Amino acid sequence: MNSKQVIIERDLKIVLPPRKSAFLWGPRKTGKSTYLKKTFQGSIWFDFLMTDIFFRLSKEPALLREQILAEKNVRRLQ
Repeated sequence: MNSKQVIIERDLKIVLPPRKSAFLWGPRKTGKSTYLKKTFQGSIWFDFLMTDIFFRLSKEPALLREQILAEKNVRRLQ
């Protein structure tokens, strides 16, 4: 059996106004993360399935804001 991965183009088009966010729900392994990474290139990304990130931000939620603001400041300097 060949384990080659097949990518299927989706009709989903997400258009968000500036400074807005949304949730994308769906079953596992259906391409949600792949779609978001491709569609919103350059966006700030937090993978809460990585337990160290999840626990650190759960323990100190203010770190989320600090990291987002720091990332925005770095992008302004570039």
